Amino acid sequence: MDNLYIAAYQFDKINFYVDLESLIILNIYRISGNENIKLNIKLLDDEPKGAFIKVDMSRVTFEIIETFPEVASYCVWPVIVQDNYVIAGLCSVARQMIKHSEHKKVKKLLGFRDACLMACSESSIWTKFCEVDMVSTIKSILLNPSSYFDGNVLKLPQDMSRFEYHMGQPVRMHNIYKVAREQSNDKAIKSSIPIDKLDLHHTFGEGPFMTLSDIILFSCTEIFLALCPEDRLREKLPLTINWFNTMKEKNVNKMKFSLDALGNDVTTIVVPDIVKQSLYTANPGRYKPEKRIYTKQKDITNSLRIINNNHIEIANSLYPYGDDVPFDWSKIPSEANPTSGALPENRAYRKCDQLENLAKAVIKLVGSKECRIVDFCSGSGHLGILLAYLLPKCTIILVENKELSLVRAKERILKMNLTNIIILQSNLDYFIGSYDIGVSLHACGVATDLVIQNCIKNKAHFVCCPCCYGGIHDCYHLTYPRSVQYQNLNMDHKDYLTLAHAADQTHDPNNRKTTQGFICMDAIDTDRRLYAESCGYEVHLGKLQPFSCTNKNNLLVGICSG
Repeated sequence: MDNLYIAAYQFDKINFYVDLESLIILNIYRISGNENIKLNIKLLDDEPKGAFIKVDMSRVTFEIIETFPEVASYCVWPVIVQDNYVIAGLCSVARQMIKHSEHKKVKKLLGFRDACLMACSESSIWTKFCEVDMVSTIKSILLNPSSYFDGNVLKLPQDMSRFEYHMGQPVRMHNIYKVAREQSNDKAIKSSIPIDKLDLHHTFGEGPFMTLSDIILFSCTEIFLALCPEDRLREKLPLTINWFNTMKEKNVNKMKFSLDALGNDVTTIVVPDIVKQSLYTANPGRYKPEKRIYTKQKDITNSLRIINNNHIEIANSLYPYGDDVPFDWSKIPSEANPTSGALPENRAYRKCDQLENLAKAVIKLVGSKECRIVDFCSGSGHLGILLAYLLPKCTIILVENKELSLVRAKERILKMNLTNIIILQSNLDYFIGSYDIGVSLHACGVATDLVIQNCIKNKAHFVCCPCCYGGIHDCYHLTYPRSVQYQNLNMDHKDYLTLAHAADQTHDPNNRKTTQGFICMDAIDTDRRLYAESCGYEVHLGKLQPFSCTNKNNLLVGICSG
């Protein structure tokens, strides 16, 4: 049986104070009717502080616990624990409960091919809206109501306006033409018809069918409307109010909560200015192509000139940290060797070279110590499983948000009978465990910087081979450039992104831009090196051996002196 863990303050026998994420999960827990998941509540000792909501638990079966498995403490709660496998994050935990429900109608909430909210918030605008944006907005209102309610004036939250605009946009979904034919009972509808000409409307957040995303957004909206009655909002949010009432008819509000209304006296609603875009990641109108072009040669030359003129040394030692450590693939079991898997032969051997370089760096850092090592963005666990075999006294933690990748990892771990591996199906956001060394192999774009930042926060060594330089962008966790030295350059944000995009032009060894691409890779990684050094790290920047094992062959090793 799986175990669901939430934290709460107890008010009396049936009423508890929980955070917004826990309220949403409790509601989904009841909707799922899942008897194979046990609900455990750990009581918090002090008084409720922050955005907590009083909820009636009289219709929920649960157990109050004193202790819990150590692995449950590695991630922000709520979490689901299955032995050494932890699922964390609002969307992942919600998906797990729905996926394993015994009710077919409930399982349909996962949508086409069970893909609803499967993409992580870093890559999906819709997932980010449901998991981060709307939740953060409602918490902000609960924490600082005066920022929104000022006497008889309500400053409408931007994310409520964003959702309202989204609900008025054309539906975009998989197999949309098949759905259009079924909805209109017209088999003559052709796939050549523009999507915005189809007679499909947003009855629900993702189209004509209710999905898990609606359940999450419903709980958030229900709280907002408890604070400010819907009759005050209907004129400004007509589509949202219609959607909300449709959701109520579906009987999806399974948890009773109590809040004091704040907007009974509201007579004026100030609507914020928003960027008028739907919340679909694939909306072709989202980006203007000219704003995505950062690789004009004159711009690249200018960006490199700025760095050179300011005497910042872009240096790569070419040989990676740990290059002197012996390594023998013949002693590695087939389950931990990519050449024994499904990869094409040439790719498998290149994968071996990549893994070997990172494993040797980690082995050198570990020495004879017993360490906790985190393989961030672990995918199917190639690197983490290899390290678990080579370093049996160390504990290896795989952190990965893709369910399917971790299914393959789990299979290989069981075959090798490895007992020193813990799997966390989680975004970096939700991981809060302590550790000694963090590693990442080709964590895409901003993910590499999130790994380095997390390692620095934990005073842990890091071993990172970056990838997808053109994918870096400012986010709610960090901004670019990373180092003070680069921030002080006479370089605007576009100049920096130009370097990052040019760093991805390394795929053709016969192209003259490839050498320039490697220089731009070193320029971006020098920024990362300088940032880590300013945090007290000794940083080695080298290249994987042989260089040809991957086009993204830089290796950053940070040694914490603290």
